[in-house]
Amino acid sequence: MKNNQINCKQLVINNLLINYYSVLSKKKSGKTLVFLHGWGVDSKLWFKIVPELTKKNYSMYFIDLPGFGQSQVPNTTYDVNDYKKIIYEFVKKLGLKKINLVGHSFGGRIAIKMAAENPEFLEKIILVDTAGIVTASKIKKITTLIAKTISPFFRLTFMQPLRKKLYLLFGSEYLENEKLSEIFSKVVSEDLTRFLTFIKKSTLIVWGKEDRVTPLYFGELMNKLIKKSKLVVFENAGHFSFLDQPEKFVKALIDFI
Repeated sequence: MKNNQINCKQLVINNLLINYYSVLSKKKSGKTLVFLHGWGVDSKLWFKIVPELTKKNYSMYFIDLPGFGQSQVPNTTYDVNDYKKIIYEFVKKLGLKKINLVGHSFGGRIAIKMAAENPEFLEKIILVDTAGIVTASKIKKITTLIAKTISPFFRLTFMQPLRKKLYLLFGSEYLENEKLSEIFSKVVSEDLTRFLTFIKKSTLIVWGKEDRVTPLYFGELMNKLIKKSKLVVFENAGHFSFLDQPEKFVKALIDFI
């Protein structure tokens, strides 16, 4: 795949500069896919699977969510609903219809909210190692850790091993940003379980069997609560199952849509 097949553009949504990449099909009858990345990364992470998907003449859009990649950091403490509004306005501004919405981890949270509350733009949704099921103990653990990352005490030399461990999980530049740390604490505190039963669109749930960030039982519960859903589990794959098993992921995605 040549680099010039991927277009990079920006637009302003809700007073934020949003960066996105696109690969456009020459066939008007082709499928449209919108990809939402996880926390601590950006939309370029999806590029590994683009070459095989371009063979199917799909039109694809990869959005840098606010605060990540080349998109502007929100000036208020966003929650999942605020991120959903960004995607809603993005779809409206570009005039997209019948989209297949693909969300990984944090991006899956947004996809859940979109499918439950604004399904009119959607054809199908794909949830990949998706976050959104929250227990009280998990909320306490994560918010405590994030609070520590922005404290002066955490910056002391003997605290650096723990700091580096968190950076590996969530992305160093994003934990360095105090506003994003506040957003993260707010986002991970919201349990989206109740929204799953409101999803009526056909849903593919993809999971890595070795996922330790969002364990497999999350996917099993989503499969149980989303009426028209199918769960596919990849062996030898973790939280980034679409990168660990790209060929299997692409096949599952193509077969589904």
